[in-house]
Amino acid sequence: MERRLIGVNGRWPPPEVHVNLNDTLVINAHNSLDVATSIHAYGFYQNGTNFYDGVPGTTECGIAPNMTYTYVIPVTQTGTFWLQSQYASQFVDGMRTPLISYAPQEHYQYDSDQVLMLEASYHRGAKDIVNQLMSTVKGVREAFVQPYMLINSVGGSDLNKTKITVQSGKTHRLRLINVSAAWMVRFGIEQHTMQIIEIDGIDTEIKETNSVLLFPGQRASVLVTAKNATDHNYIFHADMFTDVGQDGQRTVLPYQGIVEYSPNASLLNYTKAGSSSTVDWEFTQDIDMVPLEKIPPPGVHKWVPLEVSTTTYDDRRMHSAFNNRTYAAPIVPSLLTALSTGYQAYYPDVYGFKTYPVILDPLEDVEVAIFNNDATTHSFHLHGHSFFIIARGTVDKNQNNRIAAGNFPMRRDTIAIPPRGYTIIRFRADNPGAWLLHSQMQFVKEQGLSLTFIEAPYRIGANLRNAPADMLENCLTMGIPISGNALGKPGLDLSEDVHGPYPLSGL
Repeated sequence: MERRLIGVNGRWPPPEVHVNLNDTLVINAHNSLDVATSIHAYGFYQNGTNFYDGVPGTTECGIAPNMTYTYVIPVTQTGTFWLQSQYASQFVDGMRTPLISYAPQEHYQYDSDQVLMLEASYHRGAKDIVNQLMSTVKGVREAFVQPYMLINSVGGSDLNKTKITVQSGKTHRLRLINVSAAWMVRFGIEQHTMQIIEIDGIDTEIKETNSVLLFPGQRASVLVTAKNATDHNYIFHADMFTDVGQDGQRTVLPYQGIVEYSPNASLLNYTKAGSSSTVDWEFTQDIDMVPLEKIPPPGVHKWVPLEVSTTTYDDRRMHSAFNNRTYAAPIVPSLLTALSTGYQAYYPDVYGFKTYPVILDPLEDVEVAIFNNDATTHSFHLHGHSFFIIARGTVDKNQNNRIAAGNFPMRRDTIAIPPRGYTIIRFRADNPGAWLLHSQMQFVKEQGLSLTFIEAPYRIGANLRNAPADMLENCLTMGIPISGNALGKPGLDLSEDVHGPYPLSGL
């Protein structure tokens, strides 16, 4: 099976990117595609560099075909991240790669460091899949879309294609990154215990487990200490599963590879031996994790309740939305609107109804309560921040199902919310700019599940330098205005701003 993928510098997969704390990451991105593109450093806060967050419609216009944009990103964080295109669904078509940032001195000691990029990939292009899911014909959009597993862009049914090589008696750090568009991944190694030491770029106290669950966009680092004996190799699991489109039922696509101690060792295959797997489905919950850097959560100055629902709208398509408002990118990127509309930058209307703008005051402590009313899991990513996980529960408000964090809650940038569950997160508005909160299940994001935080609009200009000239040149090349409201018009001239579609079930 062959399909078209997006490569970098004449190769696919794109090369991994490794940086050190306090480096400056410079990406000279020339677009040789016939459509626009962009590059987003997933998990980087971009404090003071909002122009380089790589989100068309929010922080830039995109990189026009045959044009260049240079991203200049100070490295202020350490841990496991990834680079991706945020234009349409290009990362599903191969425009993604690990981004690893190293500390001068790691808290935990280990002998080797390996990256495992986990991806539920497809034999079809992302645009074709999106068109199917946005069909007005129920039977077409509900047809199952079959993925297959890639690990570091290699996959297949042959176990030998995906190996993790270990040395006996040594401790190995495995950096796990789920870059899938919709599927969750369960990772574990037969007859081995793992120690979680990092999630989403935040170092944690050690948590022992035999399985790790990663939702789209999430990352985790685990330590695995190899056995002393080298007479056996072992199976690892990277099982894909989803409940999207399955009425809450779990669909599992098992995947296995080899942990190799020696090329000559025999494979200890638990299924052939008639024994049960030592890797279970009882996962460590992120709310139970404890960060190494213990920071108390902020208070609450602003409360943002978000009801998530997926239903049929009056355009006969299925849409996902926060509070029944489907997202669509504005003509003028929200960041440029904030910088060019003066005192009106504080008015939500100037950013356009369908960007779902939420204005935040400087240093405001924000609590976001996300209620998932769907029968499927949702995964959400917040740009510009890590947030504190405050509480989890069920939408029926049964207190027996509520789990509250401790005094120093875990922080991360991507959260998963199970069917008919809720999660409460908090963050401090200390990063002036325009930042998306969106579904990290890319095909759900395409259905409209996003909103825009406009953070400290009056301070954005002071926090940023002037807009990069090559960014503005890309906008003008594509015929996109570089000032004005969401429509490129003065101030509150929004008579042509579109508000629909609307859910058929009503508000």
